[in-house]
Amino acid sequence: MTLISIVTIISFLLEGVFSNMVNITNSFFVPLFSIIILIVIYPYFNHEESSFLKTCFFLGLAYDFIYTDTLIVNACIFLIIGYFIIWLNSWLSNHSISVLFMSFITIIVYRILMYTILVIVGFIPINLNALFTSIYSSIILNLIYADLLYLICDYFSKKYNIKKID
Repeated sequence: MTLISIVTIISFLLEGVFSNMVNITNSFFVPLFSIIILIVIYPYFNHEESSFLKTCFFLGLAYDFIYTDTLIVNACIFLIIGYFIIWLNSWLSNHSISVLFMSFITIIVYRILMYTILVIVGFIPINLNALFTSIYSSIILNLIYADLLYLICDYFSKKYNIKKID
């Protein structure tokens, strides 16, 4: 549980730092580290789905308060993403390539969910070009981050004999 806490806090803070360093409106490097961390930490919950889903909700809630000022929206989306990650993990084994695949799919799902909500509430007009831009601008950096984070967590889990789902 310590590995989960440390990695989650570092990723959450790193997303804020990186967002301030990069112009996210004109960049191919838009961070979604808080979504990526959910994919990487899920195997360390060892089939404790309720604990994982609580973590998803509270991480989304913190994301709402600190990064977006949208009360409960990201908390609910992160919870949906958590269910999606559980479902993906039931079909895929846990290794570097599957983490990259899950990250790719989860980024797309997150962007579509967020775009749909923003269109429904009238915050943005329907513009599929904006949706595709938000997706492809998130892919490169977050796949690199997912792979590095997976390798680091895997190293420490083997070194300190931390159990996880494989």
